[in-house]
Amino acid sequence: MKTYIAVLKKDIDIENLEKELKKKNIKPAAHYTSIGVVKLESEKPVYQKDFEEYFISVEEDKNIKIE
Repeated sequence: MKTYIAVLKKDIDIENLEKELKKKNIKPAAHYTSIGVVKLESEKPVYQKDFEEYFISVEEDKNIKIE
């Protein structure tokens, strides 16, 4: 399963977003309200263009280790 980080647009309906995510089998793993970010988990790729109403951007979390 891949993890994605999405930046939310202002004043979205979070309940509608959760319904849309559920339809596409995308699990909201965390919601960071203070910074307007959600963490998503999905077997399939998640694209910003599929959620233009809700997200400013979506990036795959690569878990890069800093040494």
